[in-house]
Amino acid sequence: MVRFEVVLDIRAPPEYVADWWLDYATEDKDIAPGMARRDVERVDAKTVRLTTHSEFGGNIRTTSGTVTRTGPTAWHMTAHVSSGGRVVSSTQTAYTVEPAPGGSRLRAEFEFIGRSIPWRIALLFARPSLRRDRLKAFRVYAEAIAEGFAAGRPAVGPTVAPPPTAA
Repeated sequence: MVRFEVVLDIRAPPEYVADWWLDYATEDKDIAPGMARRDVERVDAKTVRLTTHSEFGGNIRTTSGTVTRTGPTAWHMTAHVSSGGRVVSSTQTAYTVEPAPGGSRLRAEFEFIGRSIPWRIALLFARPSLRRDRLKAFRVYAEAIAEGFAAGRPAVGPTVAPPPTAA
């Protein structure tokens, strides 16, 4: 099992960050480094099913799973990663966005579990690359979020609505 965390400050309020992040679309590939294609299917008001095809280590990997909004500024992704037509690992990521000086702080906690001993070993060696690639993509997203907020553009979506608040 490989675990790592990515923490990033973003110049926008938490609700804006979460709504922007959760506005999944097939056009996401146009902003996401390494993403070749993304298919999005809305399951219900707080859940989407995503299939993302990305380049990693010179190969195309397909990540298929669900994203569920668990709070106004929190969500969770559970998925399987396939390579060469077979599932090679499982992954889950918990996201939270909290207020921070100048905007928000996004925290993403990643966990990857290899399905075979060779993939478990490969993930251990790939951990630095996985973290670096996630951080690179998140920096691109953070800049797009900050620019959108500063320009007064709506966060769009979200594809995954916040759960109803208790009355």
